[in-house]
Amino acid sequence: TAGVRVCFKTDSTRSVIRVTNEHAVVMSHMPASGSGGLALYVGEPYRMQPCRGVIPDQQATTFERELLVNLPRAMREYTLYLPLYNICRKLEIGLVAGSAIQPPTPPSFAKPVVFYGTSITQGGCASLPCSDYVATIGRRLNVDVVNLGFSGNGRGDPEVATLMSEIDAALYVLAYSENASPGELAQTLPRFVAILRERHPITPILLLTQIPFWTGFAAPQQGPPNEDRRDVMLTQYVNLRQAGDRYLHLADGYGMMPPQTDATYVHGCHPTDHGFQIMAERLAPMIARLLV
Repeated sequence: TAGVRVCFKTDSTRSVIRVTNEHAVVMSHMPASGSGGLALYVGEPYRMQPCRGVIPDQQATTFERELLVNLPRAMREYTLYLPLYNICRKLEIGLVAGSAIQPPTPPSFAKPVVFYGTSITQGGCASLPCSDYVATIGRRLNVDVVNLGFSGNGRGDPEVATLMSEIDAALYVLAYSENASPGELAQTLPRFVAILRERHPITPILLLTQIPFWTGFAAPQQGPPNEDRRDVMLTQYVNLRQAGDRYLHLADGYGMMPPQTDATYVHGCHPTDHGFQIMAERLAPMIARLLV
């Protein structure tokens, strides 16, 4: 359910949720609140404020939490973010009997931004489902986002590109280089772009190069492959642009998150909330420009 939100307006003075997740697993490097919890925001687009973090039980798969308590009756808009890593099998939202429920404010763009990538795209290791860079960009730009981040499995598979092409997107963001070797990236990236172009010849596609891991210093042997992936994506970008794709764009992860930036990773490769905020702050203006 990474990237999934439940958005609505209600004047209820109280709210309780019941959540049933697939697993009660606690990850060693990611907070349970991010992997299996939820997050609630209140407010209209561009004025949304964090309201409540929902921490799951560490043993049970089903848990109940009170979200709103004794609020003055007034119509408010809410956005509820679902777990980033666990599988939310059932979500129940309880409101005070007789409360009004209305649709949310529509996004500023009719089409979504589709992100495809790795565990970083999926949200590892955010402390809450609202803290990853994909969700943050969605709030900042008031755009619907589709999170196709696959932990350990986003490798530029052509089958995924075919399925992605079925989504009529405002923008596709490809950020899967961390999961592919330089050779795999050189082979899969042109084909992935070509598959999207078959259905969407002028839809903007944004390539995001690998962000620099701390392990490039702690384990020097890992530095060259990381830089090689960046070189491959830069080369493919130039080649595809020279071949005539004027709707292909690139964002450099090394410029977005300079090497050895303080407090940005959990264990050298998965961002903290601070790291995700840096990514969102520097990527959102480029995405906004491509959506105009």
